[in-house]
Amino acid sequence: MRQTGDAWRPSPNSHTIKIALHYPDLALLFLTRRKSYEEVVATMVQRDLASLRRRAASLEEGSDSFLRLTTERKQQTIRRIIPGRRRDSSLVFNEFYGMLYAATRALRPRRVVETGVYMGASSAAILQALEDNGAGRLHSIDLPTSQHRYFLQEGKSIQIGLPSPSLSVGFAVAHRLRRRWDLHLGNSLDVLPDLLQELGPISMFIHDSLHTYEHMTAEFTLGYNALEKGGVLIADDIGYNRAWADFCKANHEQGEVLTNGPGFMGCLVKSH
Repeated sequence: MRQTGDAWRPSPNSHTIKIALHYPDLALLFLTRRKSYEEVVATMVQRDLASLRRRAASLEEGSDSFLRLTTERKQQTIRRIIPGRRRDSSLVFNEFYGMLYAATRALRPRRVVETGVYMGASSAAILQALEDNGAGRLHSIDLPTSQHRYFLQEGKSIQIGLPSPSLSVGFAVAHRLRRRWDLHLGNSLDVLPDLLQELGPISMFIHDSLHTYEHMTAEFTLGYNALEKGGVLIADDIGYNRAWADFCKANHEQGEVLTNGPGFMGCLVKSH
């Protein structure tokens, strides 16, 4: 990566080349400096959101039944509504973003809490669903930009940081969606206790921050305890360790495991 004036410009590599091939018009605007990196990413997210909404609206069974489907049917539904099956870029909506949108539309939650924002694609999917529902609010937690970095464990990335300190957390969320959004900066384990106490019972909790066993278990416990009965807990990248399986077993819950490209995500509906 490199800094040009006040604007961050990613260096050419396989990742950025794939993005350019998929969005040639945006790549041209970026290369000719008519759009900034932040504007390009935000436009990509908006296009994927528009595609996701169109595909979801065409489902014969409607959106309300999603959480009652079997795991296999959930997986099929998610793959039908996401803009593309590839994982060329984390900015192209994959199964996780489809899951967040579909679950939020079906549950019609009042209060949603998520950890891990990064550029804001997941937040945008949730916020769009809340907007389409006409109700609800999202509280997101992530580290300040200055603390963003890559965390590795056994050679695998368990936390992705923003690629430049000149970028802000959640910059890809369109301004039109931000009226339902509260962004809290800090370590989730420091922020969550007070935030959850202030909010009272919540309808949905989403984990997508640091994927270590200890951190995941701590977040699952805090989020699950704050959920009202029938509330939903969703976690991405649960394949890194046994935190999801152990948590579901310890709490006597039938947690589901769904694929997300080469990874896995979990979903459970609080039963008691």
